[in-house]
Amino acid sequence: MFVLLALLCGFYSFVSTAGGFGPPGALIFVFAAGAAMGAVGSGQEILERVAATAVVSVLAWVICAVTEAFRHPATPERGFPAEPPRPVGHRFLAAVRLALGAAIAIFASDAAGAAHPAWAAMGAVAVLQGAHLHVTMGRALQRMAGTALGALLVWLLLMQAPSVWTAIAILAVLQFATELIIGTNYGLGQILVTPMALLMSHLAAPHAASVAMAPERVLDTMLGACIGIVIAVLCSTLDDRIHLARHHAARTET
Repeated sequence: MFVLLALLCGFYSFVSTAGGFGPPGALIFVFAAGAAMGAVGSGQEILERVAATAVVSVLAWVICAVTEAFRHPATPERGFPAEPPRPVGHRFLAAVRLALGAAIAIFASDAAGAAHPAWAAMGAVAVLQGAHLHVTMGRALQRMAGTALGALLVWLLLMQAPSVWTAIAILAVLQFATELIIGTNYGLGQILVTPMALLMSHLAAPHAASVAMAPERVLDTMLGACIGIVIAVLCSTLDDRIHLARHHAARTET
């Protein structure tokens, strides 16, 4: 299952970049795959999970379609930001690098006795998704700091033993705030994303050690992010290092 999860990290990374899906890219698929790694009692339970996910997905699609008229359309003067497409070979190598980093993070987390190695994979994927080295490094630091603060926030929330409906209401507020913030500052967004992930895990398994999940989330994320940084540097291409040097020179001049 760990090897399959690592391969899926690379596969979904390639699909996301090839399809131009935009943020969060492969990360949302990895989150779903990690959540699906829990114990399953029967085939019927699998069908129920798939059906519930499909119903909510259709609901989300309908809401987006109904509210599409309120979106600001792109214009020649103000187009939506988009990165230029990279060659297929570059995307494939990036996917292989990401799968390698995810695999190392997963097995390192499991060897350390963590209960959720998929969280370490998410930390590595989030870092290695960066198109350039300076983006990768900045994202790693922001993700580690944001996750630590977010875990502290959810720890305080779970200590109050919130009811199911209270947790759902908090999730709705956090989701709204995340959409407003994460496009402006990745680190601040992580402060809100982390409580959402842990609250959803709490709702899925309310009898688990919910409060203990917070420090593990921090440790797994830091482990994955650090491994992602090392893999990004060791597997960086000459183009990556030239772009980093140019970026550093431009910042020095300004």
